[in-house]
Amino acid sequence: MAIFLFGISMGEIIIVFLVVLLLFGANKIPEFAKMLGKGMNEFRKATEDIKREFNDSTSDLKEDLDEARKYINEQGREMKQDIERAGDEVKEDFEKGRMDMEKRVHEETEDVVGETDDPSRDIYGIGEDGKRDEQGKSEDSSEEKNDSFDRKNE
Repeated sequence: MAIFLFGISMGEIIIVFLVVLLLFGANKIPEFAKMLGKGMNEFRKATEDIKREFNDSTSDLKEDLDEARKYINEQGREMKQDIERAGDEVKEDFEKGRMDMEKRVHEETEDVVGETDDPSRDIYGIGEDGKRDEQGKSEDSSEEKNDSFDRKNE
């Protein structure tokens, strides 16, 4: 046998129908069906009323939540723009400061490069072009420096 509803087989449904027929008679079954139909119709109407009242009462809440969501999104966008604007300003200030510092260093080193004497060049490892090599020594070898220093002192 096939299972029909909630684990009840078709045979069990037929037996229940026969018991109802014997207890109430053939005349009462249409009245029961009519009452059952009216009851289900009333239940459906009641659930629709409850749904409608729930939607009506929550529509104001939904509108408030939508307004709050829009406000929060707008504030978030404004904050993002403010942060980006502040970051751009800091970046510009930093870039200006870096450019100024490079300019000042260049100006200061131009004066120093032309004024260094040979012993200072040897001590600090500054070459003829005014730059130091990676080890802090000029391009001349250390023996040549010592020889040139000794010759100058003689």
